[in-house]
Amino acid sequence: MTDFGLKRILHFRITWQTIKDYWRTSLILTLFVIALAAMYAGMFPSMKDTLPSLINTFKDNPMMAVFDVEQMNSYIGFLNVEFYDVFWVLVFGIMIGFITASQISKEIESKTIDLLMSNPVSRKQIVFEKFVGLIPLIIMINLAAIFTIWGTSVLINEDINLWYLSLTHVVSIIYFMAIASVGLFVSVIINEKMKASIVMILFVFLSYFINMIGKMLNNDSIRIFSLKNYYETIDILKYGNLDIQGIVILCVFTILIMITSLIYFEHKDIAA
Repeated sequence: MTDFGLKRILHFRITWQTIKDYWRTSLILTLFVIALAAMYAGMFPSMKDTLPSLINTFKDNPMMAVFDVEQMNSYIGFLNVEFYDVFWVLVFGIMIGFITASQISKEIESKTIDLLMSNPVSRKQIVFEKFVGLIPLIIMINLAAIFTIWGTSVLINEDINLWYLSLTHVVSIIYFMAIASVGLFVSVIINEKMKASIVMILFVFLSYFINMIGKMLNNDSIRIFSLKNYYETIDILKYGNLDIQGIVILCVFTILIMITSLIYFEHKDIAA
């Protein structure tokens, strides 16, 4: 019985099936990351002469502090404002949340959850393997971003620290996994995949918006309720400064949400 149980766990069949189900999505998102990263990095040479006047125009705008616009006259600052601070953290965060929120809800909605539970696996393992199955997607888009940003920087002859860039995306993986854990939690609560996905879109946007408000008001007490608060891209990308406390908070948050999801789904009543 012990050997059978070990084999069953090591097979991770649901994980492999999740990876197979999302290989097209992973490929499309990876190509989208490559195109977007190359476009924004490649824009800098044609814009750097006009950036000082643009920054001066918006110098009294409260959004300057929110997006660190005053740093846009440098290549790293430009990348952070144009690519990382909005498209990467918010848009790709929404995409990860949207995908994750349908993991369990789509199985319940389409009645395929019965087929999953007919396998010799526990409910907890189903949820856990669904989560693990999306990690390759998260890693893939981060690797694509690293190589694209670095390669484009070399082509346009702009300096970027490859180590700082890599650290930025290592923390990004942790940030996206935190979002994915919430998406999975929503997925085990809400049985309709579209409703679950919409809830996750609102969650990621609200988290981002709370951080913006906190920055505008210079109120750290507000920002602690935002996941974005624990992943400040400019600090890592430009200075290589890791917020260890923030990373620990994201990791603990992910673990607690996952444990909650596992326990909830274990006791959830699923209509036949």
